[in-house]
Amino acid sequence: MLWFRNIQLYRLNPDHALSVESIAESLLKKPFFPCGSHDLMSQGWVAPAPHIPDEFIFARQDMVLVCLKTEEKILPAVVVKQEAEERIRQIEEEEARKVGRKEAKDIRERVAEELRPRAFTRVSTHRALIDLKQNLIMVNSSAASKAEHLLVSLREALGSLPTRLIQTQVTPQTAMTSWLENEVPVPFELDADCELKFPGDDGAIARFVRQDLHSDEVKQHLATGKLVSKMGLTWNERIAFQLTEKLEIKRMSMLDVLQDELKDADVDSQDAMFESSFALSVGELRQFIPELITALGEELAS
Repeated sequence: MLWFRNIQLYRLNPDHALSVESIAESLLKKPFFPCGSHDLMSQGWVAPAPHIPDEFIFARQDMVLVCLKTEEKILPAVVVKQEAEERIRQIEEEEARKVGRKEAKDIRERVAEELRPRAFTRVSTHRALIDLKQNLIMVNSSAASKAEHLLVSLREALGSLPTRLIQTQVTPQTAMTSWLENEVPVPFELDADCELKFPGDDGAIARFVRQDLHSDEVKQHLATGKLVSKMGLTWNERIAFQLTEKLEIKRMSMLDVLQDELKDADVDSQDAMFESSFALSVGELRQFIPELITALGEELAS
């Protein structure tokens, strides 16, 4: 089924002028092609819905799903170095001379070029949801760097993509620390894991997994000045997730209520399951994200 495990969240400027049709047309011009024999990397857009292989987007209710595919050639530097050193050694023995720095560099480059067609390949895909109704972009990635890479590729394809990171009136770290000391705003609840960190790059870290976060041990760490950097939460008894100090949403999973709703959906094929789970995801995210931002004191104006 379709479900984002991690979300890097971005605000799409209201004047973006994007539409379902314009996104589809733009991505169609930037399709994925496999690496050529001498290419180190290739990337492009592919169909996000397996049952509609000719469509480069999957869109319902002004929510657009896109998928970026990347293929990379894996050519370890040590392999190139060993082969180049062997060729340099042979030249020096056969010609009784010392290979200079520039010639050695040329040999290494030539070796890399020759070995490239035999290199292993690594393929990865990254998905994002573009919410044209709530002006949000949600990238399914646990790493901000990979999310930014997708946004750069999306911006190149669309020509323009005015986005920014969301900032809230209360920082996630301040809010989570307050929630741990007092109580979590409805409809959120504490889960059973969190990470507390003393301010500073070298600050001490305390991690709690599957523990009662109201315990005296947790309170003692708060009393020493540690702040919450990660916290496990549940929303509306439907979604479990981890919130980080950078407003990253990680380790998302459906709770029993939501899983039961998906099971009760009247579907008779994988295609229908994809459609049903997408509709369910859209409905949940459009409630969950705004309520999370509200819990953090609303969004700062740009």
